[in-house]
Amino acid sequence: MTDLTKEQLADGKKVLEGPTIYFWVLAVIAGIGILSQNSIDLLSKGINFGPVSIGFPGSNSIWIFAALYVAGLVGMHMRKSWAVPVGRAGLVVSMVVLFPVGTIFGAILWKRFNDPISKRYLGYKVDEPVAATTGAATSSPSAAEAPVEKIAITAEEKTQAKP
Repeated sequence: MTDLTKEQLADGKKVLEGPTIYFWVLAVIAGIGILSQNSIDLLSKGINFGPVSIGFPGSNSIWIFAALYVAGLVGMHMRKSWAVPVGRAGLVVSMVVLFPVGTIFGAILWKRFNDPISKRYLGYKVDEPVAATTGAATSSPSAAEAPVEKIAITAEEKTQAKP
């Protein structure tokens, strides 16, 4: 992991505040679901369409969701690079399970994981532009200055192409 200045550390923490709060809320909701699954019988009820059952997640999947959110929190707290894909997986799960609201929050927070500041803070591989790494940004021609090759198609080639 690269050494970061205090300012970069503060910026990285600030960018990841949103996903951290969101994962805490989801972990608490999943924990409440785990604790209340015996007293409230809503989890077993669902709508059945043949082999497909639509309803709240079952008791086994609640444990998986809680573990996913807690793993994301631990990875962000410990500044591990695997926190980025685990966090993205947690966002995808919340987008699917909590459909309208989870999709909105997930789409907003997805940008936080893709932010170069948060990737650098977590030690994740940052994709930098090729021109910036080679130092050839000023010498490369722009798209308007690049030579364009013109292709001429004769009348014979046009008739041959038609079936």
